[in-house]
Amino acid sequence: MALESSTYISGLVVTNPTSSDNVGDGDNHIRLLKSTIRATFPNIDGALTATHTAIDGAVTATTDATSANTASKIVARDASGNFSAGTVTAALSGNASTASRWATARTISLTGDVTGSASIRGDANASITATVANNSHDHTIDNVTGMQSALNGKVDNSRVLTDVPANAQFVNTTYSVGNGGLTQINFTSALNSKLSG
Repeated sequence: MALESSTYISGLVVTNPTSSDNVGDGDNHIRLLKSTIRATFPNIDGALTATHTAIDGAVTATTDATSANTASKIVARDASGNFSAGTVTAALSGNASTASRWATARTISLTGDVTGSASIRGDANASITATVANNSHDHTIDNVTGMQSALNGKVDNSRVLTDVPANAQFVNTTYSVGNGGLTQINFTSALNSKLSG
């Protein structure tokens, strides 16, 4: 009887049974076929619908996978978990833990009495040149460093009004302020004295 012993399909002898085998040994061959098929495909519990061409192609693509930047090949990580790629395009959401810059630059603006703006994308510093609008705010003397001290060193303005004569006439007359207070000059008299002299 030509009945081989095998566990998997690869051990079956394609020329068995021979023509001289007893017909009664057919059941032994059938059991052998069933046992090797079950042992070879132990996890197949449903229909395998892919064609042999598709299965062969998937096996070839997986076998040819590489960690190098190879066109039209499946990417396989190397022993360190790395791989090479020319361009990786992905639609991501959320925050990236290692991003070098923002995907879209943003503009930061100053508004109101002070204006200015700068574009920033997160990978470099940005400076804003600020412009203060004219007459947009008020200052008191206390806001200007040294202003009150500078004024205190000037003419005593409180004497201007106290030194004006009660009967002062301002027609053809001017007053000058000096260290001695207010001095009256009558331009008519001064002019007449010059003409007569």
